[in-house]
Amino acid sequence: MQRRDAIKSLFGLSVVAACSPLPTFANLASKQSDPLVLNAKLFAKAKASNPNLIGFEGLDNDLPLQQLTLEGNLPSDFRGAFYRNGPAVHQRGEQRYLHLFEGDGMIQHFNFTNKGITHQAKFVQTPKYQQEQSASRFLFSGPDSQLQNSLSVNNPDAINTANTNVIPVNGELWALWEAGSATALDATTLNTKDFVNLGNNSRYGNSLKGLAFSAHPKVEADGTIWNFGSTITGDIVLYQLNKFGITQKVNLLKTDYRGGLLHDFLITQNHLLIILPSLDRDKTDERFFGAIRFKDELPMRVLVVDKNTLTLKREYQLDAGFAFHFGNAWEDAQGTIRFDASLYPNIETLHYMSELMRGNTPEAAPAKTVLFTLNQNGTSDKQTVDGISEFPRIYSHLTGLKNELLVTLTSIQSDVWSDSVRIVNVNNGKQDTFVYGEDFLVEEHVIVDNTQQEGSGYLVGTALHVPSKRTCVNIFKIGHVSDGPICRAWLGQALPLGFHGNFMAV
Repeated sequence: MQRRDAIKSLFGLSVVAACSPLPTFANLASKQSDPLVLNAKLFAKAKASNPNLIGFEGLDNDLPLQQLTLEGNLPSDFRGAFYRNGPAVHQRGEQRYLHLFEGDGMIQHFNFTNKGITHQAKFVQTPKYQQEQSASRFLFSGPDSQLQNSLSVNNPDAINTANTNVIPVNGELWALWEAGSATALDATTLNTKDFVNLGNNSRYGNSLKGLAFSAHPKVEADGTIWNFGSTITGDIVLYQLNKFGITQKVNLLKTDYRGGLLHDFLITQNHLLIILPSLDRDKTDERFFGAIRFKDELPMRVLVVDKNTLTLKREYQLDAGFAFHFGNAWEDAQGTIRFDASLYPNIETLHYMSELMRGNTPEAAPAKTVLFTLNQNGTSDKQTVDGISEFPRIYSHLTGLKNELLVTLTSIQSDVWSDSVRIVNVNNGKQDTFVYGEDFLVEEHVIVDNTQQEGSGYLVGTALHVPSKRTCVNIFKIGHVSDGPICRAWLGQALPLGFHGNFMAV
């Protein structure tokens, strides 16, 4: 019990310190000196001349159930629910957040039946969202957006925005954030239930309540869930849950990581891979995201963690780099580990998302898919795949196992957001690409397949058509992605650009 309490204390102290109101911003003289007010003015001015910014406006209210206008034929074997999550409250009143990651989460639900395609969307009713919605203004400081008179932040879930990912767990949905609890939702109505207590129905009881549970859990074919929670102290909490969402094992990994941001990880058949990017934080900068710096002199570290004990087995050091997202990892019988990363040469893209919030779209170095090999003798090799790469996905039944195909977004015409989707064969480099074009802002696409045969099934994903100010959901036949969507359904309005989602077949 003492060890579990120690885990909780270490995490709570670090995140509250990062997100609580800061003295520098406590006594701002007036609205005119409020950076959130200035952000709103700059964004409004930029939006008048840059229509692409429609994806970052946000919404004020839930969207009721609507039948979508269909183009093409919905395949008879494509049935189920496609859920997506992302920040959708960027502004309240005269104030606008300073970073894209700070907005409150909204769940998009596309339902595919023999009657067609419907859509509804609801905000995740976290305590933060409910209080601020009732007050019609921001009440809490965020990681970068410091308010003049913020309410106190006594624990991470006080500012939990549940805005990054959504996964199905034991018949319900979990809306995921980076720094606190998952939030349970009803999978049909999208109504919010409560924060998930990871210790429920286990020997851990309340000792895990409120701990960080990252937005990128890895789910194996048998339903086993692996995840981590990172802290700015460098400690990382590791989890194993069964398919019912009940915690089986927890351990604390000491890493001495000082970069602050750790978004994703990987699993193989026998190991977890915690990949620490080449980041550090500027201690003179009072922001969280804004204080993160890329350090060329810092290697990217790969911590290989034993699944059975959740303890460190060995470490590799790679060339400096940063990745938000990884696709998959696997190991062969000799213990050689292979994984892919959408790898950036610096951290410009993180700060690009601050620029977007004020209406700027400067150049930022893009990511490319890099295929890494970790050899048993401690050396490593890498191979870079042509083209820009982000939001990688694989066939879910191959998580932690050898895969051949990798789905990513890419950009060919647009310099604002992704404009294309592709499937890459990681063995021979062949790419099957569909270019939506520069009039579209394209979001993550996921694989839908009930056969567990790599190369079969469909891709589904959303895209915002800027000229018509409408979002569409698109279905592609895998193996023929370059032919374009075989089915497309249109909403009557634009949805805020989101981050991640998953399909639940019926």
